[in-house]
Amino acid sequence: MTQIIVVDDDLTNVSLTKMLLEMDGFDVIACTNLAQAEAASNLETKAYVVDVNLARNESGMDLLQMVRNGETAASSNTVVVITSGDYRREQEALDKGANRFLLKPYPPDQLPEILRTLIEGNKHD
Repeated sequence: MTQIIVVDDDLTNVSLTKMLLEMDGFDVIACTNLAQAEAASNLETKAYVVDVNLARNESGMDLLQMVRNGETAASSNTVVVITSGDYRREQEALDKGANRFLLKPYPPDQLPEILRTLIEGNKHD
């Protein structure tokens, strides 16, 4: 199965996203902060779905930078989808290397489709 790490400090959001992705055949690790996401990262990680605003003043943008800088156990070109309820964060996320930005709330069927497309296009590892 394709391993995805979902990072969101809202327990309802992270649980719902995990359940929906698992129903679509993904192996999902749910995390509520950056330390958990970093610890869960490994060479099998194919994508991250990361909320911009996390608890304790953490930012999903920091995890995006860690991935792109090779500071996690996942490949530096691993797919990263940034999510936010604030459309003004889109350009910043894309400029920092996000593969895609999703404005919350997004349709439940949109995320698995986007992940499959991005992961398929990223198979040069």
